[in-house]
Amino acid sequence: MSNEENLTSEEIKSLRNLLDIEKIKELRLRYSYHMDARDLDKLMDVFAEGAVCGYGPYGDWVGKEVIHNNYKETFKDTLDTPFVSMHVNTNHLIKITGPHSAKGRVYLLDGITKNMDGSDIEPGSSNFLWFALYDEEYVKVNGEWKIKNMNLEFFWPERHVSDGFSTDF
Repeated sequence: MSNEENLTSEEIKSLRNLLDIEKIKELRLRYSYHMDARDLDKLMDVFAEGAVCGYGPYGDWVGKEVIHNNYKETFKDTLDTPFVSMHVNTNHLIKITGPHSAKGRVYLLDGITKNMDGSDIEPGSSNFLWFALYDEEYVKVNGEWKIKNMNLEFFWPERHVSDGFSTDF
């Protein structure tokens, strides 16, 4: 390789950031997949210890044990029925903010294949449960990215937006 083909230190840093961004995107997809599959134990693997989830009308959930128990209660009627809900993630923006920290925003299109009580959806009814935006902080722990803080801003069919929410990113 000639000197002209060598990567600069800035290019190497950019490549490292891209690798971290891809790992964070995979983390986010695993979150939605395990939630929809109703695999709560694997779902907990995406969270850092002491994680905080702000879920608007569902309240603030602090710590992995509380998060697990609240998901178990929320999905009590559908724990044995995977993919009742399907959390479609899109438009993922990620900023690496430090060697072990990042933040991100992700659109959520939350569709359902059955009602949350497990009953069939009435013909002609909407299959959309929520349109929302995840506003997140990530932390790298032992070389692995985890969700540290997750705040869900709900926009439809009801608006539940946190005080201080800003479109700045």
